Amino acid sequence: MNDMTDQMSNERMADKRMADERMADDIAIIGGGAAAVAVLDRLARLPEPGNGRVVVFEPDGSRLWRGRAYQHDTDSVLVNILPAEMSATVGDPGAFADWLKRTESPYGGGAWDEDGHFPPRHVFGSYLEHTAEQAVSSLSLRGRPVTVVHRRVTRVRDADPLLDVTDDSGDTWRFGHVICAVGPGIPADHYGLTGEEGFLPDPYPLADTLAPIPADTAVAVIGTGLAAVDTVVSLYRAGHTGPVVMASRNGCLPAIRQRPVHPEIRHFTPARIHDIAADGHPIGLEQLTDLLAEELRAHGADPAIALDELMSAEREDPLDRLRRQYQEIDHPDTGMRVMQEAVPTTGPDAFPLLHPELQDYIRDNLYRGIMSLCCPMPPENARILLDMADRGQLHVERGLHTVKPRDGGGFLLGADRSEEADRVVNAVSAPAHRIPEAARAVFTSLTEAEHAEYHPAGGIAVEPATSRATVDARPHQRLYAIGDVAGGTLFFTSGMPSIVDRAQDIVNAVSGTGRKG
Repeated sequence: MNDMTDQMSNERMADKRMADERMADDIAIIGGGAAAVAVLDRLARLPEPGNGRVVVFEPDGSRLWRGRAYQHDTDSVLVNILPAEMSATVGDPGAFADWLKRTESPYGGGAWDEDGHFPPRHVFGSYLEHTAEQAVSSLSLRGRPVTVVHRRVTRVRDADPLLDVTDDSGDTWRFGHVICAVGPGIPADHYGLTGEEGFLPDPYPLADTLAPIPADTAVAVIGTGLAAVDTVVSLYRAGHTGPVVMASRNGCLPAIRQRPVHPEIRHFTPARIHDIAADGHPIGLEQLTDLLAEELRAHGADPAIALDELMSAEREDPLDRLRRQYQEIDHPDTGMRVMQEAVPTTGPDAFPLLHPELQDYIRDNLYRGIMSLCCPMPPENARILLDMADRGQLHVERGLHTVKPRDGGGFLLGADRSEEADRVVNAVSAPAHRIPEAARAVFTSLTEAEHAEYHPAGGIAVEPATSRATVDARPHQRLYAIGDVAGGTLFFTSGMPSIVDRAQDIVNAVSGTGRKG
């Protein structure tokens, strides 16, 4: 009897091993936005993409392949990267521009600083859909089928040596690799205004959010970043005539994208950064600034000018800074353009290698300046803001500390100068923890099971080279995170170039093809 029991047990164990081996190449992608597209595109371009299945979990069918950033919306919501430099494909930054030409799109042509050169974000969303469909077709034809499941993932747990993924219907799936690509959350409600009449908690999609606002209404936009710029420009394009105020704690507006020069970065590169840190010691401020200054001087730029521009973000009056920058879009000093190329490219490699005190200093003192530099607005948006300001319709206030309902309706804003508004649009950045509320259950399950750990600066900790989730700096071999949820470690996580780089790291790790060169 014991012999028969042992045999049955051995057979069950053998069956489990065989099943695990079959599923070891299966991949789950939690989230079906732009990051998922970049992962699928990279996977489809491998010489040998594998033969396991890929399952994409995306509960919102309207955002499949587009995510929140590139969903269907008004034409006034623009991309802020030149079409020739925006792509979902590793090594092919011109893929989007090529797609615009093939589809005979009116966008992306003419002078870079004229209306219509920077396409609406929903147009890039259509390109993402096309890219995803091509990748899915290619993978399926080569024996790696891709399935989309319109359900929300609620739990990920260990099924040694694999991972079990449970969705909100109660079904459990088993995978060899799980990639968390949940995207950003909605804006934080810092002032507890949810439910108040006239408060709009999330600006997007602006085509729907702004439609009910009467044209002569006084509107306050909380935030001064790209989402706030989108909101104000969309009001203008819709014919809004009432007063508008943009308000935030720092009042820092995005910089303006200058005339492109396409510098070749030769010194402030990931390879140089890793060479400096080869001895295992963290990189200090002097080493970092010396390397960046070397890059700037190589392009004939004055490092002092670039540094002064970076530090001016929270020092200079917001509209004065915007007006000055607009007058300097053809400035002969190329420092800002070199920084806009070098910092986002090398930043994710450099930041984790910096001395912890330097990381804290950058987060506490330079975050807004760096984001203003790396996420600039198109010149046409700057023209609209300046036109509204010159006509007295737009004000930008810093020092925002309170927003509260006004007796009789509307709102009172406490800032350097008090303001009143009938409607308030919440366009602040996503919460600092960088984990969307809709995905919190997933990350709770991961951290409670010690498959991942929260990073003190937000999101979960990841291994910089592979984007694998880590616990006490030990990487999980089958769990990855891409996008804002990895922001605590990498600092630079938004923007398609960064997403594409991380997608390459992840697919290389999953497939065993090694780190990118």
